Amino acid sequence: MRKTFGVFLAVATLLSVVVMTSPGGAAAATPTCNAAKGTFAFSPTLPAGLPGVLSNLSSAGTVASCSGGGVTSGKTSFKQTVKSTTKSSCTSLAKPTGKPTTGSFVITWNNGKTSTASKFNVTQSTKTITNATTTGKITAGLFVGKSITGSVTFTLKTAGGKCLGGTYVNTKGVKFVIK
Repeated sequence: MRKTFGVFLAVATLLSVVVMTSPGGAAAATPTCNAAKGTFAFSPTLPAGLPGVLSNLSSAGTVASCSGGGVTSGKTSFKQTVKSTTKSSCTSLAKPTGKPTTGSFVITWNNGKTSTASKFNVTQSTKTITNATTTGKITAGLFVGKSITGSVTFTLKTAGGKCLGGTYVNTKGVKFVIK
């Protein structure tokens, strides 16, 4: 669950702001995106208390206000690929372990090209539990071989005592970097 939540946050962070630098110092060869937002979901949803369930994280969102690299915006998606071995609940989300949630992160740019990070980690902060950092390496498509880092802030959606998922935006003042 925490891994799933962390992954979601990572995806949200990446979606929020992406800063990419080009090889060999070429000016404006990669984009910088100043806005990101999206939604995330747990499947199955998380129960209120312990012992919890084995759940997977997924998210969908956008990046916008991009310049450089021949792109201006993109659609993002994250799907947890490394199955959680720890049961999660709404209660456990409030006590993050610092272990990452790992999955595949894809950006489909406005020019129709994609960037895929097949091992993308989302790690929920143990200090500010509504924040998560994201890290990964682009393994296919546009900007292959570049690393991705970022941070997201999320808002949890609950109903009937269950944690369904929520929304995310890039963490204030943090840019997501592809370099």
